[in-house]
Amino acid sequence: MNMTQKIKQISEQKILPLTNDVVMQMYFTREGNIEQLKQFIKAVTHLTDDDLTKVEVKNPKLTKVNVGDKDFNVDVNVTTNTGDRINIEMQVKNHPGFIERMVSYNARNYSSQLERGEDYVQLREAISIVIVNFSMFDDTDEFYEHILFRRKNEKVFTTAQQFIIIDLTKISETPSDAKEHWASLFKAKSKEELDMLSQGNDEISSAADKLADLSADEDARYWAEMRHRGKMLRKTLENVAREEGREEGREEERAKAVNEKLEIAKNLLAKGISNEDVADITDLDLESVLELVKD
Repeated sequence: MNMTQKIKQISEQKILPLTNDVVMQMYFTREGNIEQLKQFIKAVTHLTDDDLTKVEVKNPKLTKVNVGDKDFNVDVNVTTNTGDRINIEMQVKNHPGFIERMVSYNARNYSSQLERGEDYVQLREAISIVIVNFSMFDDTDEFYEHILFRRKNEKVFTTAQQFIIIDLTKISETPSDAKEHWASLFKAKSKEELDMLSQGNDEISSAADKLADLSADEDARYWAEMRHRGKMLRKTLENVAREEGREEGREEERAKAVNEKLEIAKNLLAKGISNEDVADITDLDLESVLELVKD
């Protein structure tokens, strides 16, 4: 079955989006998709075919229990034949501490290469490829950032730890190179988009074919839905907590406003203003004003 036939086969279903981190992990770790993983890494990093003759994926095993957990972290962790460590992560929402967490994960990926007593010169590069679906840097329109540790004079201090940021919100509608084609594949949501991306590009055509296969898989769709529900649960809980915080704030504001009205009412009463007029002026009920008179 060719690409067009497979797309027609799932015409009644939406393409599983690679922006769903579970879908991304299933896609790159699925049996038969190792070539797509290599091609993606080669497209967005400096690594070559020689560096990627063998890649080993080391990931937490997905189960139908943990995939719906709102706090379950999903990524693709890869070791190459040259020993480089690569972590691929999908992030759809920015949050406080995201950059710090990203740096921490990469540092752990770097330092975990050595056993006690081994020489530091054996350490290989640790590369974090982070695909984001929000504007991470407001000072640029570039969708691709390769971040290295640099000295004050901008010369590279070390390539030991690297960060590659791919901003899906800034990619062109007409991709011009391999990086943009892969980024566009991450954003694809329909058979028409897959078909368009596949035209004249054998590598992306094959990658889109694999995504069509995955999208037609009932288990994959189930897992993707469970992940979506887990994220929706997290969002709901966050909204509830935020609303409860607002309500607490409103109660404090209301209490403060009432106290201010009571102080004004006391001053008016001290000046001989009638109870009824005080209630009218301050918008307090007459019973509250009468309580002040008793005091």
